Amino acid sequence: MPLSATNIAIQKRRVLMKSILMVVFSILVAWLAYQLIYNNKVDELKNIQNQKLFITTNLFSRELGGLGDLLTLLANGHALSSNNIEIDENSQTQSLSLKSQQQIQNYFIKFGKDSSRIAQIRWLERSGQEAVRVEFTAGQAIVTQVTNLQNKQSRSYFKQGLQVAAPKMYFSPIELNVERGEVVKPIEPTIRVTVQTSAKTHLMDGMLIINYRLGKLLTTIRDHSIPEAQISIINREGYWLLNPQPAKEWGFMLDQPQLSLKTESPDLWLYQSQHSTGGDYIFDNVLSSFIPLATFEGAETGANTNQLLLYASSNQRFLTHARSKSLFLALAIFLSLTVCGLFIIWRGYRYQEKLIALSLKLRNEQQELKRVNDSLNENIARQQLLQDELVEANKLSSLGLMVAGVAHELNSPIGGAIICVSNADNANDKLKKAMEEGLSKSQFRAGVELINTSLHLAIINLDKAVNHIKHFKRLAIDRVNEDYIDCLLDDIVSDLVISLDPSFKMGKVVLVEDIEADLVLRSRPGIISQVLENLTVNSLNHGFEPGQPGIIEIKARRLDADQICITVSDNGSGIPLAMQSNLFEPFVTSGRSKGNIGLGLYMVNQWVTKLLAGKLSFISEQNSNKEFATQFTVLLPIYSSDSETKIQISDDRDPIVAIEK
Repeated sequence: MPLSATNIAIQKRRVLMKSILMVVFSILVAWLAYQLIYNNKVDELKNIQNQKLFITTNLFSRELGGLGDLLTLLANGHALSSNNIEIDENSQTQSLSLKSQQQIQNYFIKFGKDSSRIAQIRWLERSGQEAVRVEFTAGQAIVTQVTNLQNKQSRSYFKQGLQVAAPKMYFSPIELNVERGEVVKPIEPTIRVTVQTSAKTHLMDGMLIINYRLGKLLTTIRDHSIPEAQISIINREGYWLLNPQPAKEWGFMLDQPQLSLKTESPDLWLYQSQHSTGGDYIFDNVLSSFIPLATFEGAETGANTNQLLLYASSNQRFLTHARSKSLFLALAIFLSLTVCGLFIIWRGYRYQEKLIALSLKLRNEQQELKRVNDSLNENIARQQLLQDELVEANKLSSLGLMVAGVAHELNSPIGGAIICVSNADNANDKLKKAMEEGLSKSQFRAGVELINTSLHLAIINLDKAVNHIKHFKRLAIDRVNEDYIDCLLDDIVSDLVISLDPSFKMGKVVLVEDIEADLVLRSRPGIISQVLENLTVNSLNHGFEPGQPGIIEIKARRLDADQICITVSDNGSGIPLAMQSNLFEPFVTSGRSKGNIGLGLYMVNQWVTKLLAGKLSFISEQNSNKEFATQFTVLLPIYSSDSETKIQISDDRDPIVAIEK
């Protein structure tokens, strides 16, 4: 069925809006994915750089951590002590004697050979003039001749060292070794440690200095560099002491002031100045992580000068590759979401078209179904009316059979009473005739005795008839009474047994009643009687063949304070297994050929569950050797009321389950 133009236009607008929202959503998700992936790559790079910075810090700590102790050990040597050599107190010079110089030189040589990192050991006079100088190169000690000794009064490390009183030490900034005003080639990165000496404790007033080589340390650090983390070391002025490009190193020592981070990357230099504890910075696709490195502690002056900055920088390819990969993945996510989303929207549009078409078709089918349903309801109403008529007919038939039975039972005592009255009447006529002819005493006595005997027998037969009529009257009243009254179950069963006695006299089946004494309940006795009659007659008609002997037992016991149990049992042929699952459904019968319509047990179930608020069940086994082959069990409440029955009737659930709850 084609869709209307309005519906098509509405669907297209909805599809367009959903598509736009889907694209916007895909862009947002792709952007978030790009940021997440890229940030993960950056974090991964930061972790690598931080590891390298940590390694570099450990290398510095191991290499330079013991410099102070090394100088202290040198200064406390016995060869430098004032107690070692006699000093001329009248001497006006601080110069050492030749013997003292040789002794000190030997001490310096022995001390310096113990460490391959020591480049020079010097002892300067307070004027700055070198008194003793020993250099160490390739494991060899070279003693500088007196004529080659220099005055270091103008050097900054000497000036700063004089400001630090012993036993404290001064650590110079890391710089290149300078001799006679020129940087030594090849360059030798060096750090100097100084401590002042006094004539009271040492051979002279002056300053002990150790030059410590850092070339191997810087080479080791350079070897730890990788493309993702290239190590740089920068002093406080921004000059490189170590750089991936060696040409940029030592600009402040080689008269190249433009070779500094401050000049080359002022934004990064400003950023690190504002973050003194360390951080990271991305500029021009290069990630740089940095931390401060306070290489020396304990000096009263120069400590700030010695503070360095450790940098770990990536090459541009890494972040460029990370951006490209993140962008590629984000684009893939965008395309996947967009394609999937648009496909889902398109499929939803197609389904919506089909749904509208089906809804139109369903509307037409609903109209047709309503018409058929109305017709079906009419048929059901007619069927229900017919079923009600059949039930009433069944009840009338049962009542007719009961009336016929009662009439049959009344026939004998009433007939006997008529005969007795007739005999008495004949005896009376004879007595009158004898009186006219002459009545003898013996004739009078015989006539009176005959009349008396006949009347006595008539009274006995009439009492039997009255008793039958009384039971029938009570049974008839109970059947039509719809009120809940207190009733004695024994009376109900006794009345029923009397009414059914003619049916059992025609065969060999015996009806046995076993009712607990004084079993009183508030219920509808007529319905209970009808239930027991239907169950008993059903057992008689379907459980036994004509002339077959058997027993049907009606038994009742109190289960507890609120419930009684009534069983109707027989030792007949049993119920076929195929019929047991739907036995209580209407029109189910095994005797349809005998004129049965199959409403007996259906009505019993309805009466028990809906009118009496009870439960009905059965067990049956064909060809059984047990005492009874079939047993119907009726559970009834001892106290029932009209309100309870209404609840059961109006409840849509299974009546038995409702009663249990």
